[in-house]
Amino acid sequence: MCDAVDRQKVMSRHSHRPDSILTRRRALAALAATGVGTIATATASAAPGPGRCDLVVPEDHSSIQAAVDAAAPGNVVCVRDGTYREQVVIDRDLTLRAARGASPTIEAGDSPASFTIAESGPTWEPLVFAYGGTESGGSVSGSGTVDVSVEGFALDGRGTQPDARRKPAVLYRNASGDVAGNTVTNMGVGGKETFGVLAYGDSAVRIRGNSVSDYERGGIGANGDGGAHPSPSVDIRGNDLSGSTGLGEVWGPNGIQVGFGATGRVVGNAVADNRYSDEGSVAAGILVFESDDVGVRGNEVANADIGLSVGSWGWLQRSASGNRFVQNDVSDVEYGALVEAVAEPYDGALTESDPTVANTKVVNNAFVGESDPEGQVGLGVVVEDNVDNEYDPTAENTKLVRNTVQNFETDVKDEGTGTKLGPIDP
Repeated sequence: MCDAVDRQKVMSRHSHRPDSILTRRRALAALAATGVGTIATATASAAPGPGRCDLVVPEDHSSIQAAVDAAAPGNVVCVRDGTYREQVVIDRDLTLRAARGASPTIEAGDSPASFTIAESGPTWEPLVFAYGGTESGGSVSGSGTVDVSVEGFALDGRGTQPDARRKPAVLYRNASGDVAGNTVTNMGVGGKETFGVLAYGDSAVRIRGNSVSDYERGGIGANGDGGAHPSPSVDIRGNDLSGSTGLGEVWGPNGIQVGFGATGRVVGNAVADNRYSDEGSVAAGILVFESDDVGVRGNEVANADIGLSVGSWGWLQRSASGNRFVQNDVSDVEYGALVEAVAEPYDGALTESDPTVANTKVVNNAFVGESDPEGQVGLGVVVEDNVDNEYDPTAENTKLVRNTVQNFETDVKDEGTGTKLGPIDP
C-alpha cells in the first residue's frame, strides 16, 4: 500500500486463525447483516421520511449517482435493497447510507471513469470516490474539502482488474466523515493494485466496523505525500480484514497502513491473511511507514509475514518518530514486530537521505511465531538499521518492554541505538 514511486515491495526483504479473530469476525459479520450495535444505529436511523432521508433510491432516482447529482449539499441519500452496478462519485457534503433494514450492493461498474489526485501519481478507478477540490478531465486538485459519510453498503469489486493502475472500493480525497458498517469483497487479485478503503489529502476519516477482504495491495490505509500537500488523519477502529493470503502476483497485501505523513489511531481491528506469494518478499498486518505519532493498540493480527511494522526508507519523509504499538495480539507470523531504518538501492529507488526511526514503543504485546514441522523459525522483535550506500540510517531509542514472545527461532534481534529492552516472557 506504500505510495512512493510505487514502492509496495518496501518490505520485500524482509491458515491458521486464532479463535479470538474468528469470534470478532463473526461478530462484525453479524453487525453488518443484522443492523444491530453501534454502527447499525446510524444505519437504522436512515428510514425514509422528512428530515431523515432527503432522497431515496430507487423511488426518487433509479441510480445512486443520479440521486447524488440531484442532492443539495448536506442532504442524506438513502438506498433501498438492490444491486447497483455503477461508479459513485461524490463532490459535495453528503451522507450516503443504506435505508432502514436494507443491504444494498454497489458493484464495480462496467465502464468506470479513471481519476488522478494531486497527492498521488497513479490513476485511480474507485467504486465510490468522495473528493473535495475541483475536477477537470479526470484530474482532481485544489484545497476545497467536503464532508461525506458512506454507511451500510456491500461493495463488490466483481473480482475484475481495473484499466487504471489502482482500484479501491472507497477513496477519500480532501473528504472527511464516516466510512462505517460496509462490507468490501472481490476487489481483484491478479497484478493490479486493489484496495478496500483509502484516505488521501486534507481528510479526517473515521473508518469503523467495516469488513474488508480479497484485496491485493491493501485493506485500509491513509497516505500523505511527504509534505507538499496536507496529510490525512484517520481513526481505524473495529474493522475486520482478510487479505489475499499469498495469491498476489506482484504486490504484497498490507492489512492496515498509515504512511508518508498521515496520522491517526489503529484500534481494536482483526487483521488476518496478509502474506506475499514470493518467499523473498513480505506483507505486514499493520504497517506505519514514514509517519509520526501513530497509535496502534488492541489489535489482533494473524497469518502475516510481519505482524507489526514501523519503518523509514527516506523516500518521502525521512523519519518515523513517536509511534506506539501497545497490547496487540500477533500470531502465526514470521516476524512479530519489525522496527527498521533502511538506506539502500531498491528496484531503482535509491534512498537519498539519512532515514530515522526513533522513539518507538513496543509494549505489552503478545507475539507467537508460525508453526514449522522442522522447528521454530523467524524473529520475534527486530530493531535494525540497514545501509548499502553513503547514507546513515538510524533506529534509535526503541522501547521494548513487557512483551511476550513465543515460538520464534530468535526472540529479539537488536541492532539499533539506545534500545531499552525490558523483560521478555516467557
